[in-house]
Order: sequence, then C-alpha cells, then structure tokens
Amino acid sequence: MSTLLARNDFLRTPVVASARPTDFKEWHHFVVHGRDVRLLINFSINNETFGADEGRLAPRVIVIAHDDNWTGAVERFDEHALDISADLGELSIAGSRMMIDRDGYRVAIDLPDNDIKGELRFTPTSKPFVVRNQPLGEGRISWLFVPRLRAEGQLRIGGREHRFEQDLAYHDHNWGRIRWGDDFGWIWGTLLPTEPGNPWSMVFLQTTDRSRLRCLSQALYVWHHDEPAAIFRHAAVQTRSHGRLARAADCTLPPPMRLLLDGEVPGVPARLDITATRAGDTLHTEYCSRSYARLAQPSEVHLDRSTVLCESAGATRVNGTINGEDFDFVGTGVFEFLNG
Repeated sequence: MSTLLARNDFLRTPVVASARPTDFKEWHHFVVHGRDVRLLINFSINNETFGADEGRLAPRVIVIAHDDNWTGAVERFDEHALDISADLGELSIAGSRMMIDRDGYRVAIDLPDNDIKGELRFTPTSKPFVVRNQPLGEGRISWLFVPRLRAEGQLRIGGREHRFEQDLAYHDHNWGRIRWGDDFGWIWGTLLPTEPGNPWSMVFLQTTDRSRLRCLSQALYVWHHDEPAAIFRHAAVQTRSHGRLARAADCTLPPPMRLLLDGEVPGVPARLDITATRAGDTLHTEYCSRSYARLAQPSEVHLDRSTVLCESAGATRVNGTINGEDFDFVGTGVFEFLNG
C-alpha cells in the first residue's frame, strides 16, 4: 500500500495550477471516527483570481471536532505562509503541516489563535482508489481516497484534550478546477463499523445540480479488509432522505458567516437511506444524523450567495450480501452535504 500511495498521492498545485491557475483547488481531508469524538482536519489551497490576469493562493486549515457538540476553526493564511516540498510530499501552512511518507500520513496542527494543537499519524489499512476528471458544474475534479486508516496521536481543541489509539479513520485528496457556487451540490459520506475488527468499510458520493433536482452521478464503494469488494454506480444506487434534523447547527465557521446564513440554508436530513443492488450483491445502509456544523464561504459565481458545507455526524446500520458473504453491523458515519 505504501507503493500505491507514493505513486498516486502527491500535491498537484505546483505542477498543475502554475500552468493554468484559474479556479484550481486542492485539499487533503482527514476524518477520525474516534470512540468518543469525530474529528475533521482539512488542508486546502484555493487559487483566487481577481482582475484580468492577477491571482493568488489562499491556503486554509480547518479543524472541527464533535463530542458533545461541534467546535473548531477555519483559519485562512497569506500565500507566503504556504510551503510545498520539492518532492510534492509535504505541505506546510504556517505552523501546521501534512506529510506523506512510506507509512502513510503525518499531520501536525498548530493554530494558537484558536488554541488548537496536536499531532496525528494515519496508517492505511486499505488500498487507495482514484477517480479522475469527474464533471462538477462547469469544471472537473479528481479525487483519491483511502476508506480505512488507523489514527494515532492527540489533539487539543475547545479546551479539551483528545487522544487517539488505533481509532478508525478516512482520508481523501481532491484536486481540480471548480468554482464554489457553480451549479452543483454533493452528498459525501464515510461509513465505518463501531467494532474495529469488523472488516467492512464504505464510501458514498452523489453529485447533483445546485437545487438537488437532478442527480448527476453517484457511487457506493465497498471495501472488505484492504481490498475493494464491490462498486455500485449510478442506477445501481438508490437514496431516500427522511425529514430534517430537528436542531440547529452547533456552530457556523467562520463565525461572521452566521449573520448571512441563519434562516436561509437548509440543515441536514434526519435520516438517509442508501440501497444498492448489482450482479447478485445487495446492500442497505441507514444513516441517522445527530448533529452538524456549517462551513461557509462567499460564492465565486454570485455576489449575493454563499456556499455552505454541512458536516454531520451520526449512527449507521448496514446489512447486505457481497460476494456471497452476509453482513449486518452498526457503525458511525460522517456525511457532508454541500449547498451551493
């Protein structure tokens, strides 16, 4: 797996964005399904264009965690705070850094203005998978994901110290040219079992238009131990949302965006059912949301709109039959709902 990571997971910004920087974006995303906490860490680089030929890199570090409720921070930095190693395997943004090495990923977070600090190591226990050049609005995006890793380390956030020992985790790396606020939305989710010894892992992705009236593509990826066991695509996947979670967002980040969003942006479904059937394989999962946080930024397309990511945590129940093997288990889910 280390060879696959080294071959496929490296930073694209210095290579691709330098040629045509307009609308290029790249981010590394980590989710820890901890025993008592869900943790999201995101390193992102956005090429902002202004004027006819002028642009700049806008690096950001996002850290949010959920135990009793969601808390965290979104910090944006000057482009001079960004450093990418010559081998494209290490990214530093001010005092925070992310490194890809032969054993996986090393992440260090240092956001002193928000009292967030920690170090974690993510060791893959499943092979990565790459999806390239998928249409998204008027742009295209590629992504690499590792559905299952082990997380070790500690993080202080919101005045609380969280320690991770062999906790299950998820990682994805996204890059491409898109504009926030273009005519697209998505639902993305990582599903992992509560019992660490359970061999099943799942990732769900659905892209739609902004109004969610048209489904553009969808897929449910299923891993057994370290290998892909089934991939359900397009019409093989059916989804159904039930109601809205009857609570407001725990937090909106950055906090000033709350002034623009309250009362205008929908929350998250109370329940999401996903059913998949293909070539004798069947799977059904029920995801029940428990809470969510909102990450917001101004639209890059419309001056009077905002783009909102709702990050939700909840419980899942999964059952089905893959390659003749029956399974039925409970687990945790982290789902992201993009409202453009």
